[in-house]
Amino acid sequence: MRSFPNIRYLIPVFLLTLIMGSGCQDIYEPDLRVDQEHLVVEGLITNGSGPHTIRLSYTGVYGEGRHRRPARNATVTITDSEGTETELRDIGTGEYLTPGSFSARVGESYVLHIVTADGEEFRSSPQKVPPPVRLSNVEAVTGSDFQYFGSGVSDRLYQREFAGKHLYIETGSQEKEPARFRFRTNLLLQYTLSIDMGSAPPLTEYCWQYREITNLVRRDVSRPESNRIRTAFIPRTSEYMQFYNFPSRRYESPRVVIMDLYSLNEDSHYFYQKKHEQLSDEGHIFDPIAAQLPGNIECISNPEIQAIGLFEASSVSRHGFRIIMNYSEDSAEITTWEETEDIPMQGCLEEERPPFWIGG
Repeated sequence: MRSFPNIRYLIPVFLLTLIMGSGCQDIYEPDLRVDQEHLVVEGLITNGSGPHTIRLSYTGVYGEGRHRRPARNATVTITDSEGTETELRDIGTGEYLTPGSFSARVGESYVLHIVTADGEEFRSSPQKVPPPVRLSNVEAVTGSDFQYFGSGVSDRLYQREFAGKHLYIETGSQEKEPARFRFRTNLLLQYTLSIDMGSAPPLTEYCWQYREITNLVRRDVSRPESNRIRTAFIPRTSEYMQFYNFPSRRYESPRVVIMDLYSLNEDSHYFYQKKHEQLSDEGHIFDPIAAQLPGNIECISNPEIQAIGLFEASSVSRHGFRIIMNYSEDSAEITTWEETEDIPMQGCLEEERPPFWIGG
């Protein structure tokens, strides 16, 4: 006689199959057409001195293996709240520059207007410039971080953990909600070289290396729920500076961290928040589906044409900090550093310290 399994055990299996099956039936269809080119807008104006850059390009068509191409010969203008129109200069590479005298004003709104070479018109929503971000505290916390490195003999990557100091900032705002901003962090290191000159006294060279390290922080936009955010990690010893794209050197102890803080209005903060969410996905089953980022550009000549990108209007403020780390006492001395402008990426001076040199 043929036996059948107990129906009590079949019901949960049936319900689980039904739930999983129904959850997999909705296919995500992106709004963006991948079989045609789309205008990409990367624009930023700030309260700092110009010129400011609007970069225009076209996406490649999916499957053609072609990178996006510059959008040349467009007419690009920016209009402020009072109706004053500023025309940008086309430099022939898909980049359009404001006059050097142009500077966005806090509290004013600006609209970007683009007429492409084929006659299509695009316009941004009005973007109001928020006030600069105000720092209320800077703190260095002992901890560790990790980076990946190649084996040298295979394609495998290995993770290495190393000690150092996490740099946190806290922002103060007159608003009840946390300040909205993004940041860019740079690290300045220095070292000296003594060159043997034979019978003459040795020659001393004062050298430096200056790099952006924002990507290694793995988040560059403020959190909606907090006024505190990590903006840098400074390795304890020089050997780990290679992970920050610094040459292998024995760098002197003081470190200088220079941060640019860009205050964001609601549109821009939402854009950067969504960008971070997509870039930080780890391939888990419940990760958000990658989709078109929420830009603020529309085509007014043909609503069916879509554009990608962001026109950002921000206040920017630069902050420099000299950091001397004391690991024996688990402390760090942090002082304001004023020499933050016009620092070359690298260099050496013979018998002369550069103006941004740390110490005597």
